[in-house]
Amino acid sequence: GDSFYPDGVKSKVDPQWQAKWRDVYSEEVRSVPWYSVYGNHDYHHDECACGGSWTCAQVNQDTNDRTFFYMPSPNFFVSHFDLNLEVIGLDTNKYMSPEGPTCCGYTSCKTQCEANLNARAKEGMDLFWQRVRESPAKTMVVFSHYPTDYF
Repeated sequence: GDSFYPDGVKSKVDPQWQAKWRDVYSEEVRSVPWYSVYGNHDYHHDECACGGSWTCAQVNQDTNDRTFFYMPSPNFFVSHFDLNLEVIGLDTNKYMSPEGPTCCGYTSCKTQCEANLNARAKEGMDLFWQRVRESPAKTMVVFSHYPTDYF
């Protein structure tokens, strides 16, 4: 998370994708999928704060498209059967402070953003526990912007 400081990207054509991602990391370094999740700063100007995951500037469902991170939705899992591994990415931005997702104050839709981040945190926890119950993988890697000690 916090992939684009200080205020995230606005869209897939935001020039920060070039300046802060493609120009920094060579094609060779980006030749494998880079898993990512949203951080609080990423939400400041991203329509994802106000809308559904289809509006998210950082969401990329195509593992072959290495011009963006791989983040199929704000919460996701990827199974690597050949490695006996499962990777889970969680949106835990709701937990950024005792007052809740204060990053929403930087958006144009504070109330909707708070509702979205609360819903995404619940979806993430539900996904986590579902994968704990159902995953056949021996090893599970869980990552998020805020610590997973909230479990």
